[in-house]
This record gives sequence, structure tokens and C-alpha cells, in this order.
Amino acid sequence: MAAVLIDEHGSQGFTVEQLLEKSNISKGSLYHHFEDFHDVIMQAQVQRFARYVEEDIAALANVLLASKSREDLFGRLDLISRATHDPARSMRRADRIEILAGARHSEKMKNALAPTQARLTGAIADIVREMKAKEFVSEDLDPGAVAVFIQAYSLGLIVNDVSNEPIDLEEWHAMISRMTRGLL
Repeated sequence: MAAVLIDEHGSQGFTVEQLLEKSNISKGSLYHHFEDFHDVIMQAQVQRFARYVEEDIAALANVLLASKSREDLFGRLDLISRATHDPARSMRRADRIEILAGARHSEKMKNALAPTQARLTGAIADIVREMKAKEFVSEDLDPGAVAVFIQAYSLGLIVNDVSNEPIDLEEWHAMISRMTRGLL
């Protein structure tokens, strides 16, 4: 229920009392399962992050593993880029940045996010390995490095999301397309 409330109000937009009322549980029961309200928020953020990651893994695997040629792969990458960088997804990017930033000063949060983040990086790296096996991408690329790069440029668009003078997304897509074709 905390994840739903965060989706609706942000991670600091509701109180423990509102959570108890919405979830229909007692304060004692809540604190039996969680150390404190901060722990509730952290676990909910990890749950939300995992949801985003699972959706991304499924979308990437379904689209990219169906590639029949190198050019087909690049066309599919362009489609994924357009979909993930859509302005309508700016809140999702902001959520992921907020969740990742929560690990900066919390070893507990970092440790809680690490397995899910590793699963995303590993899934993308596996796709890169598959593309290497099909000889669609350069053999000398490190799959893990490619996986982190893809995530970084996708989340990095948050800079444009908060700008008063955003860049032209067509120019962004053209640049990403050139970069992926040159890199891979």
C-alpha cells in the first residue's frame, strides 16, 4: 500500500496515519514488520524500483531478441529509445532517479536495491551477449559496460525533463541513434 501512496503523493506526501488508514492495519502490526516509517518508505521504493526494472527487462527482451539482422536491431533500438525517452515517461525517470539517490547515504537502501539493479544490468548484458553471438554488434564490447551505458543515457534525459528550454527530442533521438550505431 505504501508503494501506491508514493505513486499518488510522492515519497514524502503522506503520513503514517494515512498509510494505516488506507491499508487497514494497526500501528503495532506495521512496526512489527518494519523498523520505522523510513523503513516502510524504503521498502516501498525498492518495490517500485523492482516493478520498473521488471517492465524494462520484459520490454527489452521482447523487442531486441526478436531482431533478425543488424539493421533490424538498430531499428528496434531506435523504437525503444523513442518509447523510453517519451516526455510522458518523465515522472518515471524522476522516480527512478529519486529511488537511486536514496542509496547515496543509506547502505541499507543500497543493499536493498543492489540485487534488482544487478538483475537489470545482467539482463541487458545478456541481450548484448545474444546480439554478439548473432554478430549484430561488435565482438570487443563489454556487455556490462554497454548495459550501464544504456541505462545512463536513458535516465540522463532527466536533465532535459527539468529544463525550461528542453532540447528537441528529434535531435536527441538522432544523436542516440548515431551513438548506438557507432558504438555497437
